[in-house]
Amino acid sequence: MYMLTAAGNLGIITLTIVDSRLQTPMYFFLRHLAVINFGNSTVIAPKMLINFLVTKKTTLYYECATQLGGFLIFIVAEIFMLAVMAYDRYVAICNPLLYMVVVSRRRPELQVPLFFVFLVIYMLTAAGNLGIITLTIVDSRLQTPMYFFLRHLAVINLGDATVIAPKMLVNFLVSKKTTLYYECATQLGGFLVFMVADIFMLAVMAYDRYVAICNPLLYMVVVSQRVCLLLVSLTYVFGFFTAIVVTPCVFSVSYCSSNVINHFYCDNVPLLALSCSDTYLPEAVVFFFSGTNLFFSMTIVLISYFNIILAILRIRSSEGRKKAFSTCASHMMAVTVFYGTLLFMYLQPRTNHSLDTDKMASVFYTLVIPMLNPVIYSFRNKDVKCALKEFLKNPCQRFNLT
Repeated sequence: MYMLTAAGNLGIITLTIVDSRLQTPMYFFLRHLAVINFGNSTVIAPKMLINFLVTKKTTLYYECATQLGGFLIFIVAEIFMLAVMAYDRYVAICNPLLYMVVVSRRRPELQVPLFFVFLVIYMLTAAGNLGIITLTIVDSRLQTPMYFFLRHLAVINLGDATVIAPKMLVNFLVSKKTTLYYECATQLGGFLVFMVADIFMLAVMAYDRYVAICNPLLYMVVVSQRVCLLLVSLTYVFGFFTAIVVTPCVFSVSYCSSNVINHFYCDNVPLLALSCSDTYLPEAVVFFFSGTNLFFSMTIVLISYFNIILAILRIRSSEGRKKAFSTCASHMMAVTVFYGTLLFMYLQPRTNHSLDTDKMASVFYTLVIPMLNPVIYSFRNKDVKCALKEFLKNPCQRFNLT
């Protein structure tokens, strides 16, 4: 039943993306109903299927809370999506001549509510990632390579969200949404630095988990402090190098037609869409760097987890397999969400590439994922929870303050 649910909804999502005949509002809403249905069943079914096969049916406290939260998100979203689809059919039947005008019309009255929604998201992102950075600095139990990499992932996530969110929040409150030429170039450069660093930091963390599970006795030797510093430095170097090459290339073309960017931040694709000169070279550069960065980082992740799975399968005791899997489960979840969003965005056929779809995906990996990562990595971690409790009891002592 779950396989049929996944196949059916993923089929609808794919068809409504790739087929040009299915680019109407009705199919746009249907696509998102399929996403919601797939998400709802995925929150419930996997755990239920596992419980059918094990004798001791247990769930962790925060796992249960996460499942409840996911269920509420998708069930409430489904209720309102069905209402939206009913309104869509009402307009299509009762006002067919004005259908495309009414359904595609921008809603100014939503600007203030959206401002508060994204303000809360950004505040949670900042609080969560700053919390991880602080705890991994001040707590002696969190001085291992895994938490060193987690700290830098938090720095990257906070930087990525900070490059995008403040300008977007300002634009929700002003009537004339403008950006300066060099401000736009700076935002694109900052976005590329943190996005590429994020990609490679996830690859570094996958390698860290591979060494921890496959070579536990040599872990502190292989992933030494010097190696940690080298790996983290390389992630930032790749990010800066990509930004230094791609940003000038994108802004080297002539922008003499429209000056309206069809996005909520300065990104490669909507900027190149405004050019009235030949964009072959900048598009080739963007494609090369995007493809190369994704290929190498995903290769590292896939090879690492292939070896991790083989190592886990060789463990005889079920308790040992569970313990080994739990050390990399959070990272696997984060990698799946992050790379899945990027692949969904960049592997669309060029002829059916939708900037509206890009905007939705961009919100997810620039704002939502940085907000979720502290939850994914920390709240199921006993060391982090204990460190947080002790820090909240006496923060002055942790900072050596009198």
